[in-house]
Amino acid sequence: MVSGASLERAGGCRSILFHSGPGSLPSDIRQLPARPLLPKRFSRLQVVEGRVRSWLLAAALAFAAFHGCRVPAVGQTAAACTVRLREQAEAKSAAVALGDIADVSGTDKELTAQLATVPMGLIPDVRLLRRSEILSRIQSAVPEAGGVLVIGAEATRVTVATRIPEAAEIAAILKAHMAAVSPWREEEIEIRAIENLQGIVLPQGDVRLRVIGRGMLANLKSARIFVEASLEGKVLRAYWIKADVQVRALVVQVTKPVPFGVVLRAADLREAVCDIRDGRAEYVRNSGDAVGMAAKRALEPGDLLNRNWLNENRLVRIGETVQCLEQSSGIRIATLARALQSGRLGDRIRVRNIDSDRTITALVTGPGEVRVVQ
Repeated sequence: MVSGASLERAGGCRSILFHSGPGSLPSDIRQLPARPLLPKRFSRLQVVEGRVRSWLLAAALAFAAFHGCRVPAVGQTAAACTVRLREQAEAKSAAVALGDIADVSGTDKELTAQLATVPMGLIPDVRLLRRSEILSRIQSAVPEAGGVLVIGAEATRVTVATRIPEAAEIAAILKAHMAAVSPWREEEIEIRAIENLQGIVLPQGDVRLRVIGRGMLANLKSARIFVEASLEGKVLRAYWIKADVQVRALVVQVTKPVPFGVVLRAADLREAVCDIRDGRAEYVRNSGDAVGMAAKRALEPGDLLNRNWLNENRLVRIGETVQCLEQSSGIRIATLARALQSGRLGDRIRVRNIDSDRTITALVTGPGEVRVVQ
């Protein structure tokens, strides 16, 4: 038997022959598969190398964790300012700054004050700010800052102090909007009731409210109004509210029945302060504007005169030949003239006398008839 010799089987498996006496082991198990044996020196080197690699990896992770929360900069000493993020923070305004969500301290007082005012964006009610976003905002706002150490919570839950608007505040913007988009003045508009104010939650601060919509409200008794809240030019939210609006204004009212197509006279109309039912209707405010116009529909006493119900009745049209009457020293003279302007009853227009070719001013007195103004 050969001591320490190795054999290679046909299958490629290495075996070691052990020292043995005759009969110490059965002949069928004297040859056993062996583990690959490494020198002790080589095995120790592998263990040492693995430990070195682990130490290097741990050191690299610690370095990254320590320096990952620092804002890179040039020209500042290490940890000149420390920003400790809070887990919970309540801001007084929707325009949240770093000082509202973190404790900023350090030896550089100027940098500390500058960091405290770094904007964190507009937050209308509740928002979760993560550390990565906060670091990005610091770097964008104060790129020259150095030695800033950010510690504390990984994320800050920010809530903003809120308020419910007063009814007078909503009424003021609603009246201003209606006066801007309609012929009604603010003193003619009354906001009698506003509902759903409890559903409007505004952040503290200089929040601007405005009514969304270009036209006048049709249903004044139960008006649904869309109100938008904005801060620093950015829209925060929009709300629906319900309001009871009343408009009382001086308008023209019909006093006598007027059939279709009949020309209105001053005796058919009067001016009165009335309740306006339809805020979008174009009511006549001055009776003189309706006299001489023809009714496009039958009018009843008490009707508020709408401009859409009237047809402009021009008794004289430009280019027509009209009868021109002139009275002098008790003598009435009728001549022919050509109308240089169109006119309704009572309008002053210019006409040219056909015989003398003289241009004169005349008053429209009827269809195709004018009277010279002295």
